Amino acid sequence: MQQKYPLALPLSALLLTYFLLRLFFQQYVAAKSWFIFPSGMVVNWFNGTGIYIHSEWVFNVDGTRFVLGAPCSGTTFFSLLSAYVVYRLLTHKISVSWLLLVYPIAIAVNSMRVLSSIPAHNALVHLNLTSLSTNVHVITGTVTFATCFLLLAYLIEKTNAGAMQ
Repeated sequence: MQQKYPLALPLSALLLTYFLLRLFFQQYVAAKSWFIFPSGMVVNWFNGTGIYIHSEWVFNVDGTRFVLGAPCSGTTFFSLLSAYVVYRLLTHKISVSWLLLVYPIAIAVNSMRVLSSIPAHNALVHLNLTSLSTNVHVITGTVTFATCFLLLAYLIEKTNAGAMQ
């Protein structure tokens, strides 16, 4: 007997995983420090100007102060990637190791976003476009997270296709 809606459970799991994780991080904001501290450590390793104070990293670069705090913790990307991996676990039986890799991948990608935001902001300042500087966080986040998510989804699908042959 064939199932009537074979993707209903995996799609439900995808949405449920995403919304439960987002709800968790909204209710327990302190949990975002699990992402803020390690991301800041990576940025500090490359940048060397950071100080960790009150669950935030503060970076002073070329006279500009950058704060890596709760709004830029990367938990939305973590939630989305976790939901996608759970979905793929339920539909294609990918390796559980992907689930274990979600956290370090989210830290690395968020660190890349922060590292790309700093020179982007500084470029806007030098071009006298400081009115756009408030949008730098959103733009660099969207570009970095979307690109990395698509590359990871491709890698997961490619890995799965190779294992199926």
